[in-house]
Amino acid sequence: MAQSREILLRFDTEDPYTPESDQALERILGLLAEFGLRATFPITGDKLRALRRRGRRDLIRALAAHDVGYHSDTHSVHPTLAEELRTLEWEKGVEAFGAREEAGAFLVGDVFGGIACYTQPGANWVPHAFPWLRRWGVPCHYGESWNAYVHHGSRPFFFGGVLTWSAPVAAPKPFLSRLPGGLGRALAAVTDAAGTEPLNVVTHPTELCTTAFWDVVNFGGGAAPGPGARRPAPLRPEREFEAAVAALRTYLRVLVRRGFAFLTISDLVRRYPDRAGETMLPVGPLAHALRSEAAPLVGEGAALSAAEVFAVLVEAVAGEGRPSAVAYRYLDGPAGEPPAALRGRVSPAELLAAARWCRERLCSTGRVPCSIPLAGGEAAPADFLAACAAMLRGEEPVLSPVALRAADRVRPSAELHWDWPVFPAGFTAPGLRAATVLQAWTWKPAGAWSGPWRPWAGE
Repeated sequence: MAQSREILLRFDTEDPYTPESDQALERILGLLAEFGLRATFPITGDKLRALRRRGRRDLIRALAAHDVGYHSDTHSVHPTLAEELRTLEWEKGVEAFGAREEAGAFLVGDVFGGIACYTQPGANWVPHAFPWLRRWGVPCHYGESWNAYVHHGSRPFFFGGVLTWSAPVAAPKPFLSRLPGGLGRALAAVTDAAGTEPLNVVTHPTELCTTAFWDVVNFGGGAAPGPGARRPAPLRPEREFEAAVAALRTYLRVLVRRGFAFLTISDLVRRYPDRAGETMLPVGPLAHALRSEAAPLVGEGAALSAAEVFAVLVEAVAGEGRPSAVAYRYLDGPAGEPPAALRGRVSPAELLAAARWCRERLCSTGRVPCSIPLAGGEAAPADFLAACAAMLRGEEPVLSPVALRAADRVRPSAELHWDWPVFPAGFTAPGLRAATVLQAWTWKPAGAWSGPWRPWAGE
């Protein structure tokens, strides 16, 4: 397989308590300017406030030459995002995310003229972020594989209506902390990498100058010191700091000389537009493509999530005169678990009444219903979708259990990073994973596909 020659450098800028981390950020920005490179800098609200408080407007101006993302408001202050949202039902969780994050997002967006991406703090991946990213106009959720609940290898995808990239990290962890001794390993991680997707290098400016992470020092294991008791991270000796900076300069110089193209997250966003809403969507081809699963469909230059297919086929069944094409509509996944499966035939009249009820719900809630009243019971949305597709194909609609194809994109609990050292001992968040499975209705691959509409085959 051909080697990738594209690389994204991401510097999570988050340590508000260690003033020397500002100097580390300054040196990184200087090196990037020296080589004429741009990178992606997700920044927390607390770090941005600290830069202002310490009079480092020079760093803020220098950051503005790069892609600046939002890295949450307070990062690791307890309760963290995952700790607060893990037991909340969907609507309350979405409301809670906005209540705690909106001020920080507005601050970052105002200072930098927009937000290039959102990066979750540590292992606090929550599906409740996505409705707010759409509302704030944030085009991308930029994570990494070890902290993400949803995966697609090294390839971008759409989730919750937002381009998402959670590729493996092509660098030792923690990268800068291991310099200068780890320089050879860091170079090998990118120069020996196989595959054609861009390489994802993630690190933190504070690593250059500290020997332990600022958040573990203050909030490790669930500790919750008040603002006045929070302390800086321990520092590396000045000589080691300068050696690490020199090693980072060598790292960048080698990659430049070897011809790597340095991208930012905005480059990836431009490369993967969502073209689903650019034309009217054809009912017949979509109904014929969707048969045995509630699956993402690809073809005709675009992709549709199972939720977007749901919106099309419900509108086609409920609409007057059976339209041959309908307008695109985005839908979130259901807010709760589906009921037990109904089985058996349903009449066209029953399905029409249920589709019209469902269409009203889509308009009022913007999401796939948890259940649909049908034939004296409650039908699961995936089963109802398959019955609608059958009727639109001219077949007798039948209710039977239907799987949600994209649910396999959600990592099993054993692979989730609930042992992040900031979480309290024994922390788990099965409710967050369950909510993510429901929102897998919104998952679809990113890219363009020629030919007729067909189910996404997992390529």
